[in-house]
Amino acid sequence: MTATDDQVWALWDVHMRAGGCTERTIRNRRIWFRELGRSLGKPIATASKLDLVEYLGRARLSPRTRQNYRSAMHTLYTLLQDEGIRPDNPAARLPRVHVARLEPHPFTIDEVQTLLESGIYGRTRLYVLLAVYMGLRAAEIAALRGEHVDWERRRLWIEAAKGGVKVWRPLHPLIWDVIQDLPREGYWFPSYALPGQPISPKSVSNTLCAAVKRAGLAGHRAHQLRATFATEMIRAGVSTTVASHAMRHANPATLSRYVKPDDLAILDAITKIPTVEIPTHTNRRRSPKVA
Repeated sequence: MTATDDQVWALWDVHMRAGGCTERTIRNRRIWFRELGRSLGKPIATASKLDLVEYLGRARLSPRTRQNYRSAMHTLYTLLQDEGIRPDNPAARLPRVHVARLEPHPFTIDEVQTLLESGIYGRTRLYVLLAVYMGLRAAEIAALRGEHVDWERRRLWIEAAKGGVKVWRPLHPLIWDVIQDLPREGYWFPSYALPGQPISPKSVSNTLCAAVKRAGLAGHRAHQLRATFATEMIRAGVSTTVASHAMRHANPATLSRYVKPDDLAILDAITKIPTVEIPTHTNRRRSPKVA
């Protein structure tokens, strides 16, 4: 008997919670798996390798999204095989996804100023400032409450961090000043549609993306405001260890995806390479003519 999709989701939820995944991660994966099931038009447990390849091959998917979907498929079908729901794993040998390495593209401080002066509302300005001066992600911004601030020690409790990490971080003086009029209790950014609930991370991200577009800052994504946070610290001489902790990265190497040295720093580095003298001619003897 083939397992129904509801049975698969229930099994997935149990195993993901046992593995320490956050409810947000579990929910987001379940939403995507339901989309996969609708696309297949049959129980997800019966998918073939070709079904999954065709799904990954859709034109509208970015390489990074394909890579994430491929990983999720492998996790799901490995679970179904381990639990005896199906004898094989159709995701075991899916095509590898090539993701081109992209250089960091942070906003400059002048671009941040342009964004702030572009006519955006006060709530959106605060989104920008929290990303640039605290390095907060959209999900972390959305979940902020007055209770998350230690008003005596001037620090912020970040509990919706990636990977379920919960940490205190000192507040930047600029942020400390702008939050003085915010409520000491309850969500700072309550949902307009769901009373008592915060706005969604997607709402924060969409609002920022729209603001960036209206400001004429082509080529930027909202998440790159975090890259500004990291890049400006490194340019100011902050150690990579401190910057990595400020970014709340599990792996310090991840910092390199956010920090972009400016052209003057690169020029200064390459001009330190010892120079050579360039010959004006080849110094090669001509071969003797054969009689």
